[in-house]
Amino acid sequence: MQKRAKVGVDFEKDCEIDGWVRKTKSPKLKWNGNGKDNVDKIINCRFNPSLFTLSENNDLSKYDIYNPTLNTFREVKRYTKSKLKSWKMYSEPYFKIASKTSLDKIGKEEYNSFVQKFWDYNQDTGLFEKVLHGINVLSEGIVLIDGFVPKEEFEFRTVIVKTAWKGYYRITIEFKLR
Repeated sequence: MQKRAKVGVDFEKDCEIDGWVRKTKSPKLKWNGNGKDNVDKIINCRFNPSLFTLSENNDLSKYDIYNPTLNTFREVKRYTKSKLKSWKMYSEPYFKIASKTSLDKIGKEEYNSFVQKFWDYNQDTGLFEKVLHGINVLSEGIVLIDGFVPKEEFEFRTVIVKTAWKGYYRITIEFKLR
């Protein structure tokens, strides 16, 4: 486990107070198409972003802690409010290259070209807004190092990160305080 991830998990456990329990849920996007994984599906759709579409069977919600008495969910991020005056990474729910097996299936240039075409194509389809809504629909806000902040006090955006792992592009959700 990466150090950043371990520190985050430890902080989530520290938030288990006042009836809150650690219960994590990450969004998992399922893509239509033929293939056993997303890289196969991208290749089998002939790198056409209009054929690489989100399945209807997705639970996009994201949270880290749950209060069973209140039946409410919250995300936990190990940031202070002052650090969230600029954009920070919130979630990477979209497809991505993150393993040696994937590297062997597809070249960086053709993959990055597809990600850019996918990004451009979906600017007007409502996909990015749908995912942002789904991720935040259950969570009432975010617990930070210096306290809880309701979700209405945050801005969220979807961006392409062109400096991700080994130079493979990633579509990422970022957030900051309004």
